Amino acid sequence: MKRSCVSTIASSVIGLGLLCFAIPDRAYADFGFGKLVKVGPVVNSSDWIDCFSSDGLEMYISSGRAGGQGSLDLWVLRRASVDEDWGPAQNLGPAVNGPQEDGWSSISADGLTLYFESNRPGGTGARDIYATTRATKNDPWDQAVNLGPKVNSGSTDCEPWISADGLELYFGSYRGGYGACDIWVTRRATTNDPWGQAVNAGPVVNSAYEEHYPSLSPDGLLLLFSDCIGCDSRPPRPGGYGGDDMWMARRASLSDPWQTPVNLGPMVNNSSNDAYPRISLDGRALYFRGNGNNWQAPILPIVDFNGDGKVDVQDLRRLIESWDKDPASVDIGPMPWGDGNVDEKDLEVFMSYWGQEVNDPTLIAHWRLDETSGMTAADSAGTNDGTLMGNPTWQPNSGKVKGALKFDGGPRFVMTKLRFR
Repeated sequence: MKRSCVSTIASSVIGLGLLCFAIPDRAYADFGFGKLVKVGPVVNSSDWIDCFSSDGLEMYISSGRAGGQGSLDLWVLRRASVDEDWGPAQNLGPAVNGPQEDGWSSISADGLTLYFESNRPGGTGARDIYATTRATKNDPWDQAVNLGPKVNSGSTDCEPWISADGLELYFGSYRGGYGACDIWVTRRATTNDPWGQAVNAGPVVNSAYEEHYPSLSPDGLLLLFSDCIGCDSRPPRPGGYGGDDMWMARRASLSDPWQTPVNLGPMVNNSSNDAYPRISLDGRALYFRGNGNNWQAPILPIVDFNGDGKVDVQDLRRLIESWDKDPASVDIGPMPWGDGNVDEKDLEVFMSYWGQEVNDPTLIAHWRLDETSGMTAADSAGTNDGTLMGNPTWQPNSGKVKGALKFDGGPRFVMTKLRFR
């Protein structure tokens, strides 16, 4: 996470006097998010999107909708192909759902094991993590079983997420650690082995606050989670935007430690509660719960390396010059977040945008300053137009990228007020 819109604006202004706008002091990723879209209508405000099967044909949700076994149940939506609409939600039935709360599920890559939390009687704590299996994808789910004392504790254990290789299971737990609820992980050598003793994910990931709803990217190199102020009287994790926020930690490989988490930024976090982040299997979308709705945000790599609004030979030259190195600014593959090296995976992502005009998805706002007259500096990245004050002079053919304003003394400036979701 690196860029902000400050450099774009400052490089286009001659004789900069005062440009009045509010930029939060945040770091941005080498990928950003496109326009948010509500997920619907088959998923509604009483549903939480839990996970997707690896073939993209099943969506599992936690829901309190009518027709379930208890106050919160697990349901599945299916479709015949990834290009078709989702069918109606179907309850997973009494082998999985009990008379109380069952939810927050995660499905294995082979589609044959579903992990979830439940407060049903007979567990070791207030809530435990369970698993249900099926022989094939066409068979019904078997009776759910408790994962036992190496995973569960005498406290609340919740919100499991299974890694794509099936060797790591992350979850939230109130058993103690660095805050009221921490992220824990249990591991195993092979998918045929039992789960090992759960361990805390450590003080880099966890804080003195609360960490919830962990999930992994398909390649296992990103750990997403939420802080949670609604779960305890503690304040939110510092560095957020208010309410519950979504965060992300990276690791260089599956055997490396997690790096310091960063906030996912104001495109997806705001003053309301934004939580439960999940990345689609193709790495192209973020799903999350915000302000009582389910949202989908496109994940967009930054491929316009020189910031001129075009993906062309100049950007290609920058990528080639970085070949077999690890400059994060051009490390965009696989997925949009890279793997620590610039190679053919990055070239593949880059060429999919070749010849396009693009806006840096991490821009909060972008004033091109290429107008020839008038009192408005248009925001090409959003709706935060600026108003010229003191009659500065338009210089459409000047500046670093053809577009500038001339401030030649006096109280001259551009004023704007940024508005977030």
